[in-house]
Amino acid sequence: MPAKTVPEFIKLAKASNPPLTYASIGAGSLQQMSMEFAKKRFGFEATHVPYRSTAQLATDLTAGHVAASFLEAGLSIPLIKDGKLRALAVSASQRLPLLPDVPPFSEASGAPDYEGVSWHMLLMPTKTPRPIADRLHAEMKRIMAAPDMRERIAAVGLIPNDSPSIEEMRGYIASEHVKWGALVKQLGLEGSQ
Repeated sequence: MPAKTVPEFIKLAKASNPPLTYASIGAGSLQQMSMEFAKKRFGFEATHVPYRSTAQLATDLTAGHVAASFLEAGLSIPLIKDGKLRALAVSASQRLPLLPDVPPFSEASGAPDYEGVSWHMLLMPTKTPRPIADRLHAEMKRIMAAPDMRERIAAVGLIPNDSPSIEEMRGYIASEHVKWGALVKQLGLEGSQ
């Protein structure tokens, strides 16, 4: 893959005939949805190649059997540092601590609305009494703010964000549902998982 920047990748993808291939771990995965979002946003075609495992995907990507993929940080960072993969951008809206020179896709492409990330939240049943939910939230916020925890999170390639309020988390889940739900419908993937 000769592209060294996101604009070069988009230009190459638009000019490719047949279309470039891209790998994911299957229909509806964050990897597929991130590329489909980019295809729609920038007007290029790319052929989806689904894999059963991330390990096989990474093997074929490093061997050049597929042209591109959005690959999780924990697996890709060692391959990037060993020179086996080239990182054009990260799909998060901010730089990763372990890849400070790799820009966010939104910055590299000039599309401020672009973000495709997995996120981790502590969830509980909806009938949990609010005082218990508030106490668990406060404890989680304290744990996640601890310097050693933030270091551990960054060490595996993740972004150690501050824990938002319960209402902000609900709002984020709702906005992600709208964002990705619309794309799932456009791709005809409803009910496929």
